[in-house]
Amino acid sequence: KSENMECLVRRLVEDYPNLLVHQNNDGYNPIHMAVRDFTHQLAEYMISACIGSKTPSAKKSLDRAFLQTAQGDRTCLHAAFLGKLNLRTARMLLENANDNALAAQDDNKNTPMHYAASFKQCTAAGAEIMALFIARDLDATRQKTSSETTFLDLANAEGHTGRLDVKSEQVNLAIEAPRNANKPNITADRSAKRRICKEILLKLKLHYMRTRSSEMVLSFLYGANMNDVQISFDYDRLPAKVVWNEFVKQFGQDNESGLKFDRVLQYVTFPRVEVTVKGRLTDLESEAEDRQQEYLGRKDMVYFFNWLYKKGVRHIIRVSVNDSGDLGEKVHTDRSIQQCLERFVVESLYWQKTDLDPETILRVSARSLEKVVPTNEDPNHVELVPDRQLRELWLRWSGSNAVLRAWSEPEGLPMLPRLEKVHLLTPAASKMYDDSQWIKKKFEKFGVRLNKNFRDARDKRLQLGEEDAFGATGEVKVSLKAVDVDGDSKLTARGVSNFTSSTPVKGINSHRWLGSTSRFAGNMKHFWDARLEQWSNSPNKPMRPESNVEGDVEDDVVVALIDDGIDRLDNTLSGQVLEGKSFDYHDGQVRPPFSSARGHGTVMASMILRVCPMAKIYPIRLRTYDTDGGKSQIDRKYAAQAIKAALAKKATIISMSWTLPKSSPENETEDEPVRQKVLMFCSSPDEGKFTELDYPSGPWRDHFFRIGAARADGTVFEWTPDDGISFVLPGVDVVKEQAGRTSSETQSLGVTSRVADFKYETGSSVATALAAGLAAMIIYCVKASIMAIRIAYPNSESVIGIAITNDHLARISKHDAMKQAFSTLGKVTPNRFIQVWEKLDAISGVLEAARSREPTEEEQRKLTQSFVNFGSMLLN
Repeated sequence: KSENMECLVRRLVEDYPNLLVHQNNDGYNPIHMAVRDFTHQLAEYMISACIGSKTPSAKKSLDRAFLQTAQGDRTCLHAAFLGKLNLRTARMLLENANDNALAAQDDNKNTPMHYAASFKQCTAAGAEIMALFIARDLDATRQKTSSETTFLDLANAEGHTGRLDVKSEQVNLAIEAPRNANKPNITADRSAKRRICKEILLKLKLHYMRTRSSEMVLSFLYGANMNDVQISFDYDRLPAKVVWNEFVKQFGQDNESGLKFDRVLQYVTFPRVEVTVKGRLTDLESEAEDRQQEYLGRKDMVYFFNWLYKKGVRHIIRVSVNDSGDLGEKVHTDRSIQQCLERFVVESLYWQKTDLDPETILRVSARSLEKVVPTNEDPNHVELVPDRQLRELWLRWSGSNAVLRAWSEPEGLPMLPRLEKVHLLTPAASKMYDDSQWIKKKFEKFGVRLNKNFRDARDKRLQLGEEDAFGATGEVKVSLKAVDVDGDSKLTARGVSNFTSSTPVKGINSHRWLGSTSRFAGNMKHFWDARLEQWSNSPNKPMRPESNVEGDVEDDVVVALIDDGIDRLDNTLSGQVLEGKSFDYHDGQVRPPFSSARGHGTVMASMILRVCPMAKIYPIRLRTYDTDGGKSQIDRKYAAQAIKAALAKKATIISMSWTLPKSSPENETEDEPVRQKVLMFCSSPDEGKFTELDYPSGPWRDHFFRIGAARADGTVFEWTPDDGISFVLPGVDVVKEQAGRTSSETQSLGVTSRVADFKYETGSSVATALAAGLAAMIIYCVKASIMAIRIAYPNSESVIGIAITNDHLARISKHDAMKQAFSTLGKVTPNRFIQVWEKLDAISGVLEAARSREPTEEEQRKLTQSFVNFGSMLLN
């Protein structure tokens, strides 16, 4: 009988707890066998007997049994989630397993969580089990230090952490895949599973975003993040004044263009930003609005939050907006703040407007989530009300007791059912009207009144049949802190450039190398655009050459720039910057690749595009810091990952305007570009000679382009070593012009150009960027030659004397061929300086002559002949 069996098992466990760790020949202990064979009641008897036992050895034996492994290095917890799920047994296992048991990995590196998170476990019982896993992890995160991990952070053999095994990541992305009308309907059971699966994933994702750093969240959700999905938006060091049309142009208008976002963002941060909208339609709309209502408040943030909504964002963990108005500046109206936040689920809010209206706070998420609740008048009837999710509030308080009372009244903050913390931030005591004792007294009364009304509101909701948000009687924690208003503003508003000129402006630098390449770049851009248009409209376009080279000749040449980010709103970059990736992690957050920490990356991008305006720049941002000598340096910790990211993106060229010392000659990721035969450019060290300890080129000096800097006359800059350099390019007092724009034109756009902040830049980093741009230009010349031949001779597979095919395009993208192409552009002096004007000036003259008038058919043929000859020379 079952009751006799229960008594027997309990007595055996009580008297002989060591029996639980006795394993058979296959390695199974009694609990593991019971779980494996689905005799769940037997497993429950053994576990509950240990829990109820008064002897310490019983609990120790249970812990050991949970850790013992059998076939496949699996424990009894693995077995519980591999087969048919028994909720009661699984709950008992989870509640009594220690952290080590939850973190145990089998021979595939899977933890019990990995199996619990599989698609087949997406049932109602599976959802309850996942909630238990999350609760256990929450307890673990509260006890660990920031550097420690839990079972949820462990990756399996495929590199996946405890994320759900979902075939489609559409539950993550803010881009919804179109439905296939021809696809048959899936069964109701599978449809229900997928719905539960999405609910579980959302809960797991929200928990991870609340408790982990941005670096860990990105890895957890997207692994290598090949699609460059953003999990946050930080208006970091971007212009304080922006033209909205330009912003949308650079970042995309909706979820089908520009930046790609997850539906849930970990944080959104804005300094003080002023938006200008241009265009006839928008001007008319603005005038109509002004006629309807005269007001002095701002509405700049409405543009940004509407943009995030169009991008598919629906849930934001933390929102921070600098709207203090401390210096007499305008602040946002209550109406505009409500318009910003009412369509998003927001969990933590720090809108830095002093004495924020409680009604405005209650409008947060008002139109995002709704729930059905009984009405006050008649419990038998229901109504839809906002499902407010605010958990934490940061409120700037002037010291007014009237405001405290408004916040704590029953119709105020107590209406937020999930509220956990309220932080009141006051000006310094010297700027308060009342003394500190009075402030402290009113604050204490505020806390008491808030919690009393919060409890009353919760009890009322329970009486009406609503579910308690927490299922507990916790209080709202309140805190009071005086903040330095000026310091707080500086911390948040990071839109001010911090550049200094490397040398004073002395006039135009007449460097012949720069003049020749700039002249050729302008002519080549026109020639390329014309050939590209002809190629796109050519009926012979599908007739590809015999090579198996990936991609077509019209594909972009992508230069991965590993630096401190690129200011994407810099108008001199003319929309050539791609989304990018960032490894600039700090304080649990990540700084975006679309802004530059110190402006260095923006300048490097402008140098690349100066030589090759057709190139696409893929920014990879690393953290920068100052060395003891006062020089700027990048963090080598993530440099290897940055190179991996560039290779994964299949960049044609990698430009890293840094050389980093390392302590040992161990081979890291720097050999990846060598094995994958990617063109890699790096700077010479500013002090000393190249050694095998220089990262990233190390011992592969014949496979990397090591670039040094030269003066205007071609002599080597004194910082540059004369040993180990591939080529020397201009790097001293290089002019950064405004790409044809005057300063007044730049200001009229309302965009602060990082390149405009200073006129000259010195060092081998500039020379490296110019070299990467030159390599990109050479590849475009070969591409244009292939196009020109195919357009001029559509019916010929080869043209005697001037044949260039995709095989040549593949070859020019390799190190040795590119090095030879550099040398063919002009005489290479003994110090490795290339006199490029010897060849570029001549072909520039040919292209300029063709642009001056509409060429005849014969002149067009000669132009093609001349340019293809130039391309052939590069391939010689």
